[in-house]
Amino acid sequence: MSSIGRAALGVAALGVAALCVTAVPPASAQKTSGMTIGVMAGVNYTKVTQDPEPTDVSYDYRTGWLVGAFLGVPINAMVSIEPQVFYSEKGTKISATQGSAEGEVKLGYVEVPLLLKLWIPASGNVEPYFFAGPEFEYNSSCKVKGSAFGITSETDCEGSQADIDIKSTDFAATGGAGIQFLMGRQSVRVDARYTYGLTDINDNPADDTKAKLKGFAVTVGIGFNLNK
Repeated sequence: MSSIGRAALGVAALGVAALCVTAVPPASAQKTSGMTIGVMAGVNYTKVTQDPEPTDVSYDYRTGWLVGAFLGVPINAMVSIEPQVFYSEKGTKISATQGSAEGEVKLGYVEVPLLLKLWIPASGNVEPYFFAGPEFEYNSSCKVKGSAFGITSETDCEGSQADIDIKSTDFAATGGAGIQFLMGRQSVRVDARYTYGLTDINDNPADDTKAKLKGFAVTVGIGFNLNK
């Protein structure tokens, strides 16, 4: 069994035992001019994938949350660059393929995506967009929880009851689409994104299993134009 799956189910057992486009669009396009700063929040759905795939446990998506800020820097009427920074709660659900034991790993990350955004010309105050870019992630916390026979236990991944070693950094690729609504100096946006981890986050030298994070997120943000 992989160290991640073994740890989550092991905690449950212990609990029981203890009880770029550069062309400028027509003048009718309504792309916001000037830099925009704002805040964002949302939910994400993440899971761990492993290679080779384990046969004694299965992984499923876990719901978390995220909150952060962004800075939009326009290049022209169709293209902008947007660095973001937010705190995101990620992780995965784990269940034994045989028996009723189950658990989850909760991971806290500080994430810094650097996005290239392509704005689609539209009429009125509605601005659709697509985006993609790299993402740097720093792991700030890790907890593992397991339950069996109605008894639940939780501990830090670095605790004596767990056997999970997570690398402190991860690199990922992210992309998605959204829509922005202009309201004078303010704007409201809604977007959806998919993020795939590019590096192996398993830092246990005794376990050669490769583990990566992937997931979806839906966010809502409010921006303020600095040039109006």
